[in-house]
Amino acid sequence: MKKQSYRLIKPFLLMAFSLLVITACYQPVIQTSHLSLKPAVECRVIQHKFGETCVPLKPQRIIALAPRETLDPLLALGIKPIGFASYNSGGKEGLFGVSFEEVKGTKNVGDSLQPSLEKILMLKPDLILSSDFGNAHQKYKLLSAIAPTVSVPNDADIPAIDWENKTYFKENLRYIAKLIGQEIKAEEVLNKYQKRTEELKKRLGNQLQQIEVSVIFYGEGYIWTIAKSDTISHVLTDIGLRHKFVPRGEWNLSIETINKYDADVLFIVDVDKRSPSFYFQNPMFSSLKVVKNNRAYVVSQENWRGFGISGANKILDDLFKYLPEAT
Repeated sequence: MKKQSYRLIKPFLLMAFSLLVITACYQPVIQTSHLSLKPAVECRVIQHKFGETCVPLKPQRIIALAPRETLDPLLALGIKPIGFASYNSGGKEGLFGVSFEEVKGTKNVGDSLQPSLEKILMLKPDLILSSDFGNAHQKYKLLSAIAPTVSVPNDADIPAIDWENKTYFKENLRYIAKLIGQEIKAEEVLNKYQKRTEELKKRLGNQLQQIEVSVIFYGEGYIWTIAKSDTISHVLTDIGLRHKFVPRGEWNLSIETINKYDADVLFIVDVDKRSPSFYFQNPMFSSLKVVKNNRAYVVSQENWRGFGISGANKILDDLFKYLPEAT
């Protein structure tokens, strides 16, 4: 058993050792333990979960290792990173909220939970944006040996946020914008989003208060719905739409209770990339009144599983497309 464990961990140790050897010849990085050194470029000190990082005032070579928390807001701010990581589920790559077309010409450095350190090193970044998920602390220590690294907080870790009145994708955008000195641009992006929600309200008119919306995800062997803290719920709330949701952490549904999520309008988020006919002919869905009334719509998980502002706008795109039809 010990020999097997050693064989499993040996490649990781070799990679870590190689990284330390290579980075010994690479430019020094200003992290918590190096704050007394004079940085190579002008920078600002940013505090985060794993310490402090001196972030360049105008980073030019950014790598985004968390598609929803870092890549999404960067693209929304008009900044294309030099590298990004993707999600990998069942051998399928995804970005959730961002399309691969939007990062065309940018280097994919692997899975977000275990990106390729070699590929990251070769890109010579001046800023790495990671996240708090998975083996975040160990990953942070390795990444910070390559370039200034900030672990971007998830929705539970952004400090001093009143989550009853604040929205993660908005605060996430502001957080990323502050890191790279794009605060004004962030507010412009958020104002544009707000104007779009107001426009949809006008289109729906008096029908707005009469529509109840439900969202069901189907795929990966599960059926689940949204919580109040999810981006989808926040978008629906911004529009003023009544919608069904569950307490945080209780997303999974059973076939027996799916009828509780019957509504005036149903959005089925297609995780397994099936044809719409699969859902409308499936007894589990075809028995719902909303399906019989032709008010059910199959939408892409790439758009509806996003956490960021780009994902929120893609959800809005579908709401503009389908909701006026439903009224």
